[in-house]
Amino acid sequence: MRLMHGLKGSILKRWHSLTVSPARLRRFWAPPYWQDAGGFRDIACAHCRKFNPASTQCSIRFGTPLRKCVVAAIEAHLNDLRGEEVLEIGFGSYALARNLVRRSGGRWTGIDPGQPVSAVARLGHGGYGHAAEIPFRDQQFDRVFAIQSLEHWGQKAAPRREPSDYIDCMNELLRVLKPGGRVYLDAPVHFHGHEMFIMGDTQRIRALFDPRKWDELVLERWRYHYQPLEPYPPSQKVLAEWDIEISSYPDEQVAAARDSSSVWLLTCSARKKPAGSPAG
Repeated sequence: MRLMHGLKGSILKRWHSLTVSPARLRRFWAPPYWQDAGGFRDIACAHCRKFNPASTQCSIRFGTPLRKCVVAAIEAHLNDLRGEEVLEIGFGSYALARNLVRRSGGRWTGIDPGQPVSAVARLGHGGYGHAAEIPFRDQQFDRVFAIQSLEHWGQKAAPRREPSDYIDCMNELLRVLKPGGRVYLDAPVHFHGHEMFIMGDTQRIRALFDPRKWDELVLERWRYHYQPLEPYPPSQKVLAEWDIEISSYPDEQVAAARDSSSVWLLTCSARKKPAGSPAG
């Protein structure tokens, strides 16, 4: 039964990725789809456009609670990329975002550290690369995005590579973006990856975006308020990584996070300041 359920979810996920319409999504996710809350945009489950109040369920029919939020956020942010050169960092196997880029009229390029080093990255294709060393020239892209990748850039337990310095990664994003180009990054909170994402340290995450270099920074919280849906606590497998990753937070704060956390999705959007813009 569990195998059949997993197969059904895989089929639904693939079908959704293949058939989703950027034009329809632009109408569906027309702003504002959020509620302003203390410097964040909140997309509470009860007010999310994907919530079905009749069944008290999310209308996305596949994936974990976190994956449902990832899908919704991709739909809201990557549905209109006409004429843009777009780079995805850590593209993996899930094709929704790249399909939306291509279907909305942009050119998708991807890099991923899981690709063979021999897979040379080139425009319009996927190849090897990572956030700390992007194999493209300066000011190549109108937009750079990463789906559930940001939290791994500085992760101590990252497979296949040493953890990267976030300052180096953010400078690489700035280097390859055109002036006025935009970045979209998402990451789970209270789940895995670098300690600031595990602990939900949004002040530290916000500080990654140097105001002298970035403006129009927007942070969204998806499923931060999950009621009336169920909480989504981190699994024991995920919790086992916390001891490896966390070193800068007091034990009592970590224990409180273990006992009470429900996983939610943070999205970060910002613009590279155009040339000649005043310092923030």
